[in-house]
Amino acid sequence: MNFLTKEYVWRARETLGLESTDPHKPKKEEIIAYMGQVEIAATLGAVIVKTKAELDTVTDKPDYTPAIVGADSNHALSGYYQWLGGTWHYVRDLADSITRLVDIDGTGNAIRAKLRLGVSLSAVEFAVFVPIDNNSGAVTIKVDDVLLPIRNGLGNELGPDDLQTGYPAMLAVIEGQEGYVLLNPANVEAVVLAAKAAAIAARNQAQTAQGKAEDALNQLEAAVEQASDLAFKRFNKLYLGAFDDDPDTDNEGNALEDGALYFNSPDKKLKVYSVDEDGWILATPETSDFLSKSNNLSDLENKSQSRANLGLGGLATSNSVGTADLSNKAVTDAKLNSAKLNALNGLPKIVAAYSDLKGSASYRLTRSGNTFTFENEQPDTDYIVQIVGGTLIQGSLTAVDNIGIRDKTEQTFQIGGLGLRSSGGVVGATGKVDVVVYRV
Repeated sequence: MNFLTKEYVWRARETLGLESTDPHKPKKEEIIAYMGQVEIAATLGAVIVKTKAELDTVTDKPDYTPAIVGADSNHALSGYYQWLGGTWHYVRDLADSITRLVDIDGTGNAIRAKLRLGVSLSAVEFAVFVPIDNNSGAVTIKVDDVLLPIRNGLGNELGPDDLQTGYPAMLAVIEGQEGYVLLNPANVEAVVLAAKAAAIAARNQAQTAQGKAEDALNQLEAAVEQASDLAFKRFNKLYLGAFDDDPDTDNEGNALEDGALYFNSPDKKLKVYSVDEDGWILATPETSDFLSKSNNLSDLENKSQSRANLGLGGLATSNSVGTADLSNKAVTDAKLNSAKLNALNGLPKIVAAYSDLKGSASYRLTRSGNTFTFENEQPDTDYIVQIVGGTLIQGSLTAVDNIGIRDKTEQTFQIGGLGLRSSGGVVGATGKVDVVVYRV
């Protein structure tokens, strides 16, 4: 009930006309509001009725007489009217279009609410209320017994937590949309607020970091400046600059330090101060102390002494070297283990052996007649073959020299021919032989 009547203010039951409801105790705020309506009507000479039908029974009023239709069952007929030209003219809705809903109860998805006194539901275009519970899905709201859905701006049902306890919800009536439109979903607003808070925190952190970075940069600049100043002072203390004569102090009048430098302008030379030498000495040797490569050692002061210092003696001036000087020279360098090298000098290394005596097996040699072949190719281009045995009796010959070798290659060699101590001819080599091949 938006428009107050005496029947409503002093009704017997809580719900007007419904005897099954609890007895009603008149409320001071309703009485005050009703008396206010009566005072306004008396002051303005206004007509106050419940329905438009009742207003139409009132006629013959002076022009511009106001009237109020407060509780027509057709909400569109409730409102302010004015008598003009022999009829009642509709002026505007009974109440303002912006209101706050009160007496919120129900559940998060099925909300019940009431309008404030004097507000017409038909006039409401914008309403605010505070939910008492979070919603979990689609939501309806019943305002003064009129049930309508609440949807989002796209016309879709609300999602979970679009309404949240204690967070004000703003509803709008928009032409073409069914029910009420929620303008500020709480979860979206929460995300926005969280993002805003995060952005503010990030900005504050960035500002703090920037301040620290600027402080660090200032400290670094100061440290660099201080280090540069100290380095310059140190350099200026060691390198004194150009002078005509040896200076007695550094540029600040202090005692000279060991290693101080200055450039002697007349001599065009760099000098260094040495405490041990008790004064200034040249930082570089005289050019006369150097050998010129174009002179090919001809600028040595004493060539004989130089050769002697190098251990060359007369060998450096000889056109040839005789065997007497270099023959039978043993290795004497201790780093080369000369004793071992000299001992191994006379010991050849056996790389292959063969014997056909008593059926002995061969080692890296095979025999076919007088031809011996290495099982693996002989790695050396020069080697010695020593043949033992081969002594035989042929004709009247009983004494022979070692059997010779011929047709010698890296892969094979042949034995044949006898060195005779007396005249006569022997063809080929016969008998049992041992062949030993040495690496040289």
